[in-house]
Amino acid sequence: MPGHAQDRPRYIDGAVDAETLYRLLLEVTSELSVTRDRLVLLETVLADHGLVNEEKLELVAFRDDVAARLDADRKLLVQRLAAAVPPVDAEPVVDAG
Repeated sequence: MPGHAQDRPRYIDGAVDAETLYRLLLEVTSELSVTRDRLVLLETVLADHGLVNEEKLELVAFRDDVAARLDADRKLLVQRLAAAVPPVDAEPVVDAG
């Protein structure tokens, strides 16, 4: 991947236009929607078979340790997404590969 580094991932370069980024966002949103639907289906099947308690599943998100982990994961995701889009005035990243 162009400019990919463990400390600063770069998945797209400055030459990508806004329309392309918009299409990319729609595609990612579509994939997220499918993933969320499948997760709900999986939770329902597990609950139907008595393998998970739906009430406890909902309540576990309110535990301090779980809420802190989810919050940290969300913040990391937002940081990674923001880091993947170069600033408007940035020089394009050249892929050495």
